[in-house]
Amino acid sequence: MPTFSYQAYDASGKSVKGRKEGLSVKEIRETLLAEGLYARRVQTVAQSRRKKSFSVQSRSMFFRELGALLKAGLPLDRALEILSEHPELGAGHDVLPLIRDLLKEGQDLSVSLQQHLPGIREDEVAVLAAGEAAGRLPEVSVELADFLEDESKMQDQLKTALVYPAVIILLSVVVLGLLVGFLLPVYEKLLTGLGQDLPALTKGVLFFGRACRHPIGIILFMVLAVGLGLGIRKWIRDPQSILPMKRFKLPIIGFTFSSLARARFARTISLLMDGGVALPEAIQVAGRATGSLWLSLCCNEMSSEISQGKRVVDAVSDLPILQEDLPGWIRAGEASGDLSGMLKHASESHQRAWSRSLVRLLALVEPILIISVGLLILIVALAILLPMLKMNQSLGR
Repeated sequence: MPTFSYQAYDASGKSVKGRKEGLSVKEIRETLLAEGLYARRVQTVAQSRRKKSFSVQSRSMFFRELGALLKAGLPLDRALEILSEHPELGAGHDVLPLIRDLLKEGQDLSVSLQQHLPGIREDEVAVLAAGEAAGRLPEVSVELADFLEDESKMQDQLKTALVYPAVIILLSVVVLGLLVGFLLPVYEKLLTGLGQDLPALTKGVLFFGRACRHPIGIILFMVLAVGLGLGIRKWIRDPQSILPMKRFKLPIIGFTFSSLARARFARTISLLMDGGVALPEAIQVAGRATGSLWLSLCCNEMSSEISQGKRVVDAVSDLPILQEDLPGWIRAGEASGDLSGMLKHASESHQRAWSRSLVRLLALVEPILIISVGLLILIVALAILLPMLKMNQSLGR
């Protein structure tokens, strides 16, 4: 039975909001009227859900509480009903009743979340699908919550580390704007009146200042800045972005991407094997869980090769991103008879490596930004000082 959200007024004129299950809008209005409420607006939760993205913190909270409720023995639909009343879940607060209704119609949780929960990533969907297939959805939900919580902490550290550089950059832009936009033009008129030829650096800075002050220049600068920002954001966050393989080979940050992909790959296979899923099928799902379209396609080919009789360790050794040390973990697992346990240890090891590399990146961000701002200020300062030095030299002759 579908769920409807409503806004109504009681006999005193007080606004009342809530949700009810029913067959139609008409039935909900009649039920509210029987309760002494005049319905102002009634709509399905599919129509009323928010478009705001479901943040990493909210998803972590959702998965953790979902796992706790399922471990307590509650059925999945009842757990979602309880979570839908949780006001701190933000965007999911309005979507969860719809997902509960879809579950009653026979749709899988991972599919419903992927279709209707804003902000959820492909790797999270893949891990949930693995948990459903393995019959370990409570445990998988908690593990996914732990992973997202670590990621959220890293994001908070990144934001905190960028506050000071952002303030410095903002003040520097204001100062540079005043220098280039107002001081240098006056300085140019003074030197031109004295018959002094300006150095090339000063001419370049002045040309840039005039371009930035022109309306067309302002528009072009804003378009380029917004486009660059959106492009970088998409490249980092979208697993199907341009050059999906090259990002794993980039200096400094390539190791971070690789460690995260290996951690997700090993963790997903371990979960599926514990649930009795066949290894070729588990590798396909693990490829999706890496968050990389290129790796997902490679894992599909790897799954076909393993189905045809190729050894797992040999197939993994042929894939550049996974061949670093995962074959060693797989050999140890096959020798000990506990491949799932060894892959779980490999996942934890790579997750720690991912965390350490992020910490190192955070330590590099602040000095790089400050050095960049210092270089810009140095260029403007040289543009001002060089004409003065040239004029002093000409007067000394």
